[in-house]
Amino acid sequence: MSQEENLNHLENIVNNLLAKLDEVAAEKQQLLEQLRQAGEEKSELQQELARLREEKDQVRHRVSGIIESIEQWEKKGAGPGAV
Repeated sequence: MSQEENLNHLENIVNNLLAKLDEVAAEKQQLLEQLRQAGEEKSELQQELARLREEKDQVRHRVSGIIESIEQWEKKGAGPGAV
């Protein structure tokens, strides 16, 4: 190979490597964006989970109160056979 051919070959290799680096950089940016979106979604889901747990606790508390009211009503003698 002549010096000119060697330089052309080297130039092609470098250009190919630079093109691959551009592809990798673009893929990295895509992955970083996906990671950011996943982090946001995780945060939103954690907030939703906390809200649903709070709602569940409120419902449990209200149902317990209703059951307690029924039990007190039954203890007063107004149970099923009293009517």
